Amino acid sequence: MQRLGSILAQLRLPGPGPVELRLLESALEAALSAKVPVKFQQSAAGRANARVASYRRGRLVVEVKSAARAFELQAFARPALVERLKRQPGLEQLAEVVFRNGSWRANGQQ
Repeated sequence: MQRLGSILAQLRLPGPGPVELRLLESALEAALSAKVPVKFQQSAAGRANARVASYRRGRLVVEVKSAARAFELQAFARPALVERLKRQPGLEQLAEVVFRNGSWRANGQQ
């Protein structure tokens, strides 16, 4: 009889794991900083303004704190961003990037 922990360790859930998520976030940060000349990734308080929400079947969903910035990236920067991200290792199968409005708190903030 196997332990529950060993059974769960063998399961592969859909979507990126923690390591892949960090790689996606670093690739997104590099692509956005190269595309958007203003300081987009970090606000004055040091909080991230965008984060990876999900990546499944070649579709990358990025949450952005500002609805205006999400629209701007979706409408004007998406094709160049997709091409830039496809050059990153592990993202060759990327088909589309979708931006949506989201809100979250950083650790320790109210």
